[in-house]
Amino acid sequence: MTKRLRSLIAGFAGVLLVATACTSPGGQSASQTPAESEKPQQGGKIIQGDITDIATMQPILSADTSSSRIINLIYDGILQQDYKNGEPKAKMATYSISQDGLTYSFEINAKANWSDGKPVIAQDWLTGLKLVGKSQKTVRKSSFQDVEGFLDYCVGSSSSGCKGTAKEISGVKIDTANPKKWTVKLTKISCPAIIDLIGYTLPTQVFGKYATDTSKDEIDTAPENSAPTVFSGAFKFSEWRKGDQVILNKNPDYWQGAPNVDQYIVKIVANQTALANGLKTGEITYGNIQPKDLADMQTVDTVKVTKYQNLGYTFISWNTLSPTVPAFADKRVRQALAYGIDMDQVIKAVVFGEATKQVAHHVPVQWAYPTSALEQYKYDKTKAQQLLTDAGWVKGSDGILAKDGKKFSMTISTNSGNQERETLAQVAAEQYKQLGIDAKSAPEAFQGLVTKLTTGDPVIEANIIGWNLGGDVDPYQIWHSSQIPDRAKGTTGFGFTGFKDANMDKAIEQGRNPTNGDCSTTARKAQYETFNKILNDNQPYNFGYANNVLVGSQKTLQNFDPASFSQIWNVHTWWIKQ
Repeated sequence: MTKRLRSLIAGFAGVLLVATACTSPGGQSASQTPAESEKPQQGGKIIQGDITDIATMQPILSADTSSSRIINLIYDGILQQDYKNGEPKAKMATYSISQDGLTYSFEINAKANWSDGKPVIAQDWLTGLKLVGKSQKTVRKSSFQDVEGFLDYCVGSSSSGCKGTAKEISGVKIDTANPKKWTVKLTKISCPAIIDLIGYTLPTQVFGKYATDTSKDEIDTAPENSAPTVFSGAFKFSEWRKGDQVILNKNPDYWQGAPNVDQYIVKIVANQTALANGLKTGEITYGNIQPKDLADMQTVDTVKVTKYQNLGYTFISWNTLSPTVPAFADKRVRQALAYGIDMDQVIKAVVFGEATKQVAHHVPVQWAYPTSALEQYKYDKTKAQQLLTDAGWVKGSDGILAKDGKKFSMTISTNSGNQERETLAQVAAEQYKQLGIDAKSAPEAFQGLVTKLTTGDPVIEANIIGWNLGGDVDPYQIWHSSQIPDRAKGTTGFGFTGFKDANMDKAIEQGRNPTNGDCSTTARKAQYETFNKILNDNQPYNFGYANNVLVGSQKTLQNFDPASFSQIWNVHTWWIKQ
């Protein structure tokens, strides 16, 4: 069992789309831990700067890091990751796994309680699972498909595997003698299961009414999703001024001990220049900064900069199903687009060298980072032009490529306010124009872009955005063909490139649910080498780069110690030095 657990490192919310190089990964992190003899001072508030507003406070619906962070402040998980290496460990619950790897047992801490005084119990975890089954908007059903009876219970399209024939989830058993204990039985070995089964523990006294036998998808529009009332985390929701700020107050009854600060506020700013200025003036307590602001920020006496490697990457994706840019369906065209942009120069000029070039999905801080030889797609305009010619694209008198009477035109969407991505989109458009492609960039609001992507809106032709990959290396939610959103069927998903490959599906499945039950890193890595080679060859993304995360914080903020897998892992111990 120990060998198996070593491979199970992952992120509680699963993969998330990010508006900035956000909460993630690895290398060094600097600590602002005070001397042990110094007693934390009480009071004050933390103001986190962010360039994008949240979309929801309902964990089963969250698909972005801004929403996820607020959710993690108001709702605790049953387990947590070690903030530096991602290893799962107890939080609200302890756990054990049977010798055959199919049964997981959990027991919630006796102290864990809701803000209304009720204890956190197993039923609250089951309520969260049932809501995933009921929702028609969640992208999380695949996380629980190996739980015995879940597919019989959940509702959805035929492609989701959901049947909607059962009233209960047969694999979940709550201990009749102890309401804080339960077991979950799987139908097959699942390597990322311990992370997936963290699930979503929600107050049944609030959300149970959406998980009854007669409930349909009311959870998707529940008012409590944007105005929650009962909490298990360090903070309690107070107010959401959309487009301006989210205000949280301390939870004085928090089961791990009341936070030292009175409030946690997320302040929405216009862009990252405004965020950097807010750090300089002291208006913002902490926030992520861009590489262009790093040197300047390091001269500010009141600010400390923490740097670590990102557990995610910024990429350009191509909609291979695009009705307006059919060229994206051709692998040669996508390869040409990889050779046609000088990503090495982009890293130097746009992110000031604070990134590592990516040519596949897994990033350097993950053990699945590919070690086999992959095409590096170094800038080669001649090769790009030849590939386009081979694909049948010919320049017209106006210098624009055309095929079958249709010009090669594309729009690259990205999230407004993220100046790094806006610059990348402009650079990419300019370099693609040199190939004869009529390319332009189009910034838009982040949350609207996420909705379009996860619902498969064909209006998105290409886009620049980023992933927070979570801790486990399982790429199922992004790259398995079952995760391609389908507007006609009403299914959502992160597979918004529309790319599918049978051999890639097989490698993903064997890395997730190995037929021989071997969840060792060696066995899984072999599958992911195959997976990454297929992606590298087919280029449904230009995989861009894995940023370094740069966090600016006021030196008065104590115990702030962000690292690989979380910025807020110990938020209830933070305090402001007066």
